Amino acid sequence: MDKLKLEKFPGAKPAYQQIISFFEKEIQSGRLKPGEKLPAERDLAEELSTARGTVKKAYEELVRRRLIEAAPGRGSFVAPERHGPAESRKDKAVRLIDELIDELARLKFSANDIRIFFDLRLLGREEELQNLSVAAIDCNPEALAIFERQFLILPHVNLAKMLIDDIIDDPSGADRLRAFDLVLTTTTHYQEILERFPDLRAKLVQAAVAPTRSSIIALARLTPSQKIGIVCESKRFLDIVLDHLKAFDIPASSVAPLFWSEIDRLDKFIAGLDAVIIPAGYSLQKNREHLAAIQEFTERGGAIITFDYQIERGSLLNVEERLRTLIEENRRGI
Repeated sequence: MDKLKLEKFPGAKPAYQQIISFFEKEIQSGRLKPGEKLPAERDLAEELSTARGTVKKAYEELVRRRLIEAAPGRGSFVAPERHGPAESRKDKAVRLIDELIDELARLKFSANDIRIFFDLRLLGREEELQNLSVAAIDCNPEALAIFERQFLILPHVNLAKMLIDDIIDDPSGADRLRAFDLVLTTTTHYQEILERFPDLRAKLVQAAVAPTRSSIIALARLTPSQKIGIVCESKRFLDIVLDHLKAFDIPASSVAPLFWSEIDRLDKFIAGLDAVIIPAGYSLQKNREHLAAIQEFTERGGAIITFDYQIERGSLLNVEERLRTLIEENRRGI
């Protein structure tokens, strides 16, 4: 049997999955024979410098896949050879889904994020989506990035981002929007757009968006005594974050803003701060000087908080339904 060594670099698979993969390959290759004993959980955990529970979880999965058998008081052994598939199609599907969920969770995606990814990717398998175009309208570029990130996983949908002031004030705004199959906006701006472009009611869809749970938890950990900064691209995004901070008794007067157009002075901006809030998808590192300042900031305990939004699941399902309706209409040639 080859020697197992866990990979621990950033991005490596979880330890228990590496253990499973190792023994699965050893057994399938014949290097581990039926009836051969596996290392004891405690011994393997010590050898790999990992928790015994990690090895236990891996062994339990190998038992579930019928690759090994556990004999109480004696240990774990390679299972006898079996004819036919060791795993049913259903068991294999569940295993693959579990592994993917574990990997996404390791990348800090929430359960709701994972549901959205699955929903949109399944929808994206519809070949007819390749001819659909969607316009996303909101009042600030940071919020528009929400739509862009979530719709990027629909490879055949073309998404155009538009600021509401630009489209409302444009005399040819209606003509611009008619070119799209769907016009998506937030519940905040739905009525305003509908009143400006009543003929587009059939194309207009509203989506409720809300800060992610992790964003709210991070804000809730801040205290009024801390010095807080917000890096933003628009005044509207700044006001939104300030409103949420107010709910945690943090007054706007104690928060310093830095607009993206002034990002070159980031090093001086964060020098006296305890926490910096940034929009999701934005990076504070613009040059080498910024990297040094950010490292110094985090080393002395400074917190960088990502304020992120997501389309709520009910709204996302509504958007999916509208897209499917368009697909059916295209099929019928309506």
